[in-house]
Amino acid sequence: MSNFANRVKEKVNKSAGSSFWMKFIITSSNVTVAQKALTGAANGDFVIEQVIFQSDSIGLAGMTNLEIGVSGETYGIDKPVVEVASTLGASGLRIAPHPAAAGDTTNDNIMTVTAAVPFVLEDGGSLQYSGSGSAGTGAGKVIVAIKFTRLIDGADIKSAL
Repeated sequence: MSNFANRVKEKVNKSAGSSFWMKFIITSSNVTVAQKALTGAANGDFVIEQVIFQSDSIGLAGMTNLEIGVSGETYGIDKPVVEVASTLGASGLRIAPHPAAAGDTTNDNIMTVTAAVPFVLEDGGSLQYSGSGSAGTGAGKVIVAIKFTRLIDGADIKSAL
């Protein structure tokens, strides 16, 4: 593919309305009460459309809640995604927003604390993670998968992990 074709492809791939997923793996013992960087600062505005927590066979321990927070924002809440750590014990799964109807009490994969998704991540804002109550313990891991949709052409964000 020519250099010109590559540049056109990159522009199309980063156009407003395009989306992509980022996957992060967090070890329980790395979670602290103080927020830690999940991403660098956003270069442009995004909508965070979906967040998935999926734990391994060991799961999370120690903290009360696993929190995804936003830093550098002017608008909105500072911790839009919060889930009780015990629901992310061995092989847990939580999805926000969940495709089941709000009144569906038979599905246990809905975020139980805060699921303010979708939300806008502004230019210069970043995502962070933390635990409430106390730090995490143990070797359990959780995948955090996040779907980003660009609101402006060329918006980009990088993982901090």
